[in-house]
Amino acid sequence: MAAAAVSTAKRSLRAELKQRLRALSAEERLRQSHLLTQKVIAHSQYQNSKRISIFLSMQDEIDTEEIIKDIFKQGKICFIPRYRFQSNHMDMVKLASPEEISSLPKTSWNIHQPGEGDVREEALSTGRKEHGPCPLPAAFRAVPNKGKKKDCEQTQGIRLGPRWT
Repeated sequence: MAAAAVSTAKRSLRAELKQRLRALSAEERLRQSHLLTQKVIAHSQYQNSKRISIFLSMQDEIDTEEIIKDIFKQGKICFIPRYRFQSNHMDMVKLASPEEISSLPKTSWNIHQPGEGDVREEALSTGRKEHGPCPLPAAFRAVPNKGKKKDCEQTQGIRLGPRWT
């Protein structure tokens, strides 16, 4: 029963937040996106990270484009979500450049992502298992590059944005 109540509360909160986001003007969303970008880029965990998983924003979300550009400017490795069709499964796959985004196919939600047949490095399959699943719509993970192997639970990344499940 408690799980059902939590699920209901999450749905209600998501609906309320979605409504608040829709009520923001384009100028206010841009202003908030800029402020968030500056905070993320200045964060020590971001600065110390070599591999970053980040979502590609939709029109009614905080814009992540400038963060993605900075990831590449700083020489970091960028991973973006790829959902499997008719599944809840998501992989974080490597993005080659910020310019590549516009050439990626779109999902039924109008989000750019690599096609299922597009073979790419997956964050959890290469190197240390630094990245965990990054639920949308509002998630950002920065993973410190400590050079030490740790168990997967300890290397899931540091969340710099709200967690939605």
